[in-house]
Amino acid sequence: MQELKTKIEELILSFDSIKSGLDIDKKKVDLAGLDAQALDLNLWQDQDNARSVMQKIGDIKKEIETVEKVEKDLSGLVDLLADESLQADLEKEVSRLDKEIKALKLRTYLSGEYDGRNAVMAIHAGQGGTEAMDWVSMLFRMYGRYCERKNWGAEVIDQTAGEEAGIKSVTFKITGGYAYGYLKGESGTHRLVRQSPFNADNLRQTSFAMVEVLPELEEKDSPDIEIKPEDVEVQFYRSGGHGGQNVNKVSTAVRLKHIPTGITVTAQT
Repeated sequence: MQELKTKIEELILSFDSIKSGLDIDKKKVDLAGLDAQALDLNLWQDQDNARSVMQKIGDIKKEIETVEKVEKDLSGLVDLLADESLQADLEKEVSRLDKEIKALKLRTYLSGEYDGRNAVMAIHAGQGGTEAMDWVSMLFRMYGRYCERKNWGAEVIDQTAGEEAGIKSVTFKITGGYAYGYLKGESGTHRLVRQSPFNADNLRQTSFAMVEVLPELEEKDSPDIEIKPEDVEVQFYRSGGHGGQNVNKVSTAVRLKHIPTGITVTAQT
């Protein structure tokens, strides 16, 4: 039991440090302010802002409730130490709380300006032809399953299918607490080396895919940005994918390019 007692004391010290880093008192003040906004009858006149406010309320509430529950459970462990017959149950509880405290500790590292935001992720096929497009589809499935395990929402914004298989490019929005903070490290080039099923000689092939991760920004994040109409180049082109003959004969897609920065936005639907 002495070993368990030492472990519990270490958990309490670690938790106290983490709680201070999470600044729960400030989050309670922030929550009160958001709750006040939610009671404003005019909030839902701007539905995007309203959804953002409600998501923030949910995320902060969940974090506060988790911290308070861990604190309560840790306090209960001290009382259980007096009963040696409960050692097996106590060991399980200590193991569970250890995992929860480590998860909370990770939150203290997510202190960047946009870490708490939703994320917009894009995956583009690089060198490797059909193999690279198949690699994009594998990455897309992997990130989708990760979102499911985190109970995050994932919504496809734009997708272009590969000519033979896989995905040429896909952009999707990930909705959940600290989504950008958790995923921002995925940005960069991802490489796959394998015996290609698309190669008749079954040779080893190297394929590349580019992953981009951006935080979801709100209009108030960039109030001073001005886009001049003369700086925008508009192009129309034919959509890809489903839609029958119309998508192959009519320019139903549009591309906007901001000439000074090179930023491009496309829409096919």
